[in-house]
Amino acid sequence: MANDPPFRRVAIVGVGLIGGSIAQAARRRWSSIAVLPIEAGDDLAQASAADLVVLAAPVLTNIRLLKRLPAHLPAAVLVTDAGSTKRAIAAAASEIPSLTFIGGHPMAGAARGGAANARADLFDGKPWILTPSATTPPDGVARLEAFVAGLGAIAHVMTPELHDRFVGAVSHLPQLTASALMHVVGTLAGDAGLEVAGPGLLDTTRLAASPPDIWKDVAATNEDVLRGALDALIRALTDLRDTLETGEAIDAVFTSACRWRTALDRARS
Repeated sequence: MANDPPFRRVAIVGVGLIGGSIAQAARRRWSSIAVLPIEAGDDLAQASAADLVVLAAPVLTNIRLLKRLPAHLPAAVLVTDAGSTKRAIAAAASEIPSLTFIGGHPMAGAARGGAANARADLFDGKPWILTPSATTPPDGVARLEAFVAGLGAIAHVMTPELHDRFVGAVSHLPQLTASALMHVVGTLAGDAGLEVAGPGLLDTTRLAASPPDIWKDVAATNEDVLRGALDALIRALTDLRDTLETGEAIDAVFTSACRWRTALDRARS
């Protein structure tokens, strides 16, 4: 990879876990890059000197910021985001013809958010989904792919619709499930019961420390996909509950789960 960065001045709007990690990873890869951190409530005019703007706030905040950007940016500036859903922001971008926008979503994170938990290696080896539109210039996609690769991630290109369907299953549903599970377990066991918990509970509820505000935006902008996914999960849990005596659903669910877990391990190796 060339030593020159694909973008020389990168404005990052929203400097939490993801935004802060993008800044650190970019500086790690390119010593010459200029990173302009901008808090989501700051004046977006600060982004006017950038040739790449990354919106790294919660999803609905990103959409509001996107609509304000044309007043501050030259047409040549590329805009991307790091939000967990893509259809809503892609639709908003399509209504702003003067804006060159490519949706993005790094499939990386941590149990706890905030700039204090940002780190340069957060994206190493992780997928980073890009969702260009039919009118996106090919050179813009190529430059953004080079930027993502420089951060350590692996770019995957797909439509916003496919992104929301896939990620609803592999990311959003696990988050809702882990949080609901920890809620129920804590309510049933209390502090005394948690003292005797083994490592299995820690492993299965690692995501339960995630802040709710971010996930409210995710749920609101992927509601249809999540409704179907939750319905499928509820059906599986109901089958387990209704066949506890015979173990019929345990056989079926555990066998399927083991097969798909092996597939997941193979995909991640």
